[in-house]
Amino acid sequence: MEDIIQFDNYLKKFKKKLIGPLNCSIKKARITALLGSSGSGKTVILNSLLGMIKNFNGKILVEGINRKSLKYFKVNKKIGYYTQMDFSLYNVSAYKFLLDISIMMGLNKKNVRMKIENWMKYFDLWEARNKSIKSFSWGMKNRMNLILCFIKDPEIIIMDEPGANLDSYWRNKIKNLLIEYKKQNKTVIITVHNIDEIADIIDDYIIIDNGENVFNGSAEELDIYAKYKVYINERFNHKNFRFFLSEYGIKAFKFDRDENSLVVAIENFKQINFLFLYLIKNNLPLKNLVKLPINMESIHKALESKKLMQS
Repeated sequence: MEDIIQFDNYLKKFKKKLIGPLNCSIKKARITALLGSSGSGKTVILNSLLGMIKNFNGKILVEGINRKSLKYFKVNKKIGYYTQMDFSLYNVSAYKFLLDISIMMGLNKKNVRMKIENWMKYFDLWEARNKSIKSFSWGMKNRMNLILCFIKDPEIIIMDEPGANLDSYWRNKIKNLLIEYKKQNKTVIITVHNIDEIADIIDDYIIIDNGENVFNGSAEELDIYAKYKVYINERFNHKNFRFFLSEYGIKAFKFDRDENSLVVAIENFKQINFLFLYLIKNNLPLKNLVKLPINMESIHKALESKKLMQS
């Protein structure tokens, strides 16, 4: 699988924090999540990748072009970037703003108006096209930022917290759009706080903890799955339950005697049928089934478990 971006001994001192060293690659036509708690260094890494920060040690190569070289800008035409811009200084209509920016980006003048119309309709902004952009709500402004990211049909899409100030409808629409882009062999790098919403589409993870790179690898290597807490009305033999589940590739974790619950992890929804099968065969009434969130805490637990297995 082709590497489209490489970090080679990337090291950056930012304020009092040292970020790196980072040695990894981002593969073409895959969705990579850059994760870490607030202040861990994610945005600094993204800004270095975008060419906005050049004062760092090591190399960042994008399609073989060094971000520190004089020709670093040549690859920018292939990159779409999402960040949160508030447009408070722009007293122009949303349509005029997009038209001016598109021309500055070098988009073909023959079809630029059609592109703007298509994207504004996709993000439900067409009816507001003649309104001043600075009067838009935060949600509308974020959708404008998404248009700026996608309008030049980039090969590499870099998104820094794209779901902020958007409701679940729009977050899900972005998710489906990223799935479609992956099918078109485009590459996505994304940072998010709400990992749970996109975990099922992530191919690879780069995880930063307090500036240190603690994991690079695939979702399979991270070994993190959707986890559920199973609450049962009656007492049950958790060892027998674990053994039964293991025969169908279902992992079982913490058993809580007081709650009469067991945490299980499934790779696909077909596996959950076997869980119900055991309960029915053993006359165990299900009290509740709660999906547990995938967050930085659960990822750190997965990394700790991985270390224990390797030691």
